[in-house]
Amino acid sequence: MAPCTHVQWLTVRQDETNFELQYGNRLHNITKCLPQPFTQYPSVVLFIGNSMKSKALRALYPQSAISTCRKFGIANICIDSTTENEEHPVLLAESVSDYAQAKARGKQTCHETSNHPVPWPGLEIPKRQKFIDHVQARLLSLFTDVMCLFAQDYGGLDAVADTLMTWATIGTASSLPRAVRPRLLIVANISGNNFVSEALRFRLKVLSHSGFSESFSSINVVNVLGASGHTSRGHFSALGQVLKEEILLQRVERVNAHTLFSMVHIAAFFDLALQNFATSPLSAFSYIRASREYFKVSPNFAHHLSSFMSVFADNKLPDHIAWEFIASVIILDAFPPDMHS
Repeated sequence: MAPCTHVQWLTVRQDETNFELQYGNRLHNITKCLPQPFTQYPSVVLFIGNSMKSKALRALYPQSAISTCRKFGIANICIDSTTENEEHPVLLAESVSDYAQAKARGKQTCHETSNHPVPWPGLEIPKRQKFIDHVQARLLSLFTDVMCLFAQDYGGLDAVADTLMTWATIGTASSLPRAVRPRLLIVANISGNNFVSEALRFRLKVLSHSGFSESFSSINVVNVLGASGHTSRGHFSALGQVLKEEILLQRVERVNAHTLFSMVHIAAFFDLALQNFATSPLSAFSYIRASREYFKVSPNFAHHLSSFMSVFADNKLPDHIAWEFIASVIILDAFPPDMHS
């Protein structure tokens, strides 16, 4: 069988009663393509836009087909092939500002797909746009390091601000520290001397939202002029450099927060986050609880701990030995099987 070349990450379907998310098993397929997925720690960059986004992707990643696949899903993802052998590969994800989606032609049998009905809380089913906003804010953002939005494709900075404030109002589902929430990179196209004032006005508008800092860790606005018509590959070189800096800054934050996950962990956590969203789209996602989903803490844990402490007390052993031993056991037990061999 020929290798699968599809890049669909998520597709949304809708009937009279609810929405359904279809997952194309993309992250597991990417995991299989990496030489050392247990010790490779990717960064995920999500590009959102239309024509300007596609031009930037073609210029920055000419070897990738990610810029031509938007119509077959609300989100698509693939690896930047130039980084697949590195310790920190880059995963390129893309979506569109209007979330237009066409049905894929034919029956796709080259990769596994799973369907996840999403029963919406309450009596009224939300409009499609509202549902996808929840997918962006409460599912995809959990796995995004840098989110790059193209203002021209949205209709200007004000439209981007409205979108970001919508997501901030919905709120994040993440249980991780604020420092590792997605970093925002907004690509503007403002001629003349108005960029500085417009960028400042935009920043003040979004930062004034009370929920912004809960959903995003930083915001940066860059200006790319003269991108109409045919553009050379070097036209977006400055944007590419800023992207690399944003990726590096986010990686540092993840290292400091002990949340730099391997590709294997990312794929597994996404499966669990998708299940969590499908079960209850407004619920938070706990990485700790999710990591124990298939090897839960014994219900007798408290009793065993009490018995252990009683033995220490009866033998009048130093307290610090008990604390160190208990801490070590809890930490090692928190790892999945075979992770600490």
